[in-house]
Amino acid sequence: MKEIPANNLLELAYDLFSRVKNSDFEYVYRGNFSQRMSKKILNLAETNVKNTVDQTSLRNRIYFIMVEGLQNVTKHGEESVDSENTGLFAIQKNKDKYFVTTGNIIKKENEILLRPKLEQINLLEKDELSHLHKEILISGEISDKGGAGLGLIEMARKSGNRLLYDFKPVDENETFFYFRTEIPNQTQNQTNIPSINDQRSIEDIKKLHDSLDKENILVNFNGQFNRENILSLLSIIRGDMNAGISSKKVYNVMVEMLQNISKHTNDIELEKQNRGVFFMSKKQTEFILTSGNYISVERTEALIKTFEFINSLNLKELHAYYDKILLEKDMVTENKTGLGLTDIRIKSEKLLKYKIKPINEKLNFFTLQTSITDID
Repeated sequence: MKEIPANNLLELAYDLFSRVKNSDFEYVYRGNFSQRMSKKILNLAETNVKNTVDQTSLRNRIYFIMVEGLQNVTKHGEESVDSENTGLFAIQKNKDKYFVTTGNIIKKENEILLRPKLEQINLLEKDELSHLHKEILISGEISDKGGAGLGLIEMARKSGNRLLYDFKPVDENETFFYFRTEIPNQTQNQTNIPSINDQRSIEDIKKLHDSLDKENILVNFNGQFNRENILSLLSIIRGDMNAGISSKKVYNVMVEMLQNISKHTNDIELEKQNRGVFFMSKKQTEFILTSGNYISVERTEALIKTFEFINSLNLKELHAYYDKILLEKDMVTENKTGLGLTDIRIKSEKLLKYKIKPINEKLNFFTLQTSITDID
């Protein structure tokens, strides 16, 4: 049996993975926001910040900006009468900088009110921002939804940078508001003068959002798959789905796929261990789960044989093979595999899709994909 032809998501896995370098990460969630879901999203983001930031003051600034951004998206989501209106949250680490991005649909009239207020904030120096902050506290003049209230002013003060934003028309009545904050790892002198890098930064997240939106990717995590991140990621998926047969299958298959990343990367260079990408999308009646990670060239042939063997079995044969592995843990056969991939095949009841992309003489990039039919 040959490798199943690649689809858009199999092709997309390496593109998303290659956006992030070894010590960086990228985490994007797009979907409906609630207070409960925001807490779960924040837990995963906070874990990665904690593991990469030594300075307490910097951690606190990033955390504050994440909380403010999530509260803003949640507020607009709760006010929206359209339950399909999905918001956006992203946190990215790129070298010595952190980027927090939120996005949500707002009414056109709120865009008209919001633009000049954001422009005003970006024109103010640090001392002037502090003065405006005090004025609002004294007067109590906090802008209505979409306005430049204390939250936006504080985000500008905490980041030490100009606020990046853009508006993308949705229809004649609504627009999608992108709000992006850059937090440098070290204190820098800011001029608040727009630069070409600002525009590139906002365009980059818009293109990423378009890619995720096109494939209806609900969550994308790109970074280290350590125990904390795996547990937080599983918590988000569980929180975004109604309890039922499909959600339980998705959860159980995810566990195996995420553990697979660690297993396949434990014999490669230290800085690449546990590095991978995972995303989940929804297409009509199916949840599609895709993961990608490095694998050593010397292990690739055996892995392909494993896939060919597992995909050649029908469900009855799979169950028999699964039981055999459990009963004969020390058995050695050409097609021997662990319980993980077999379990994924059984629970999904679908052929396992995969793609092998050569990277160099030592490494390949391995993409695994399966899907769960939504029957809830």
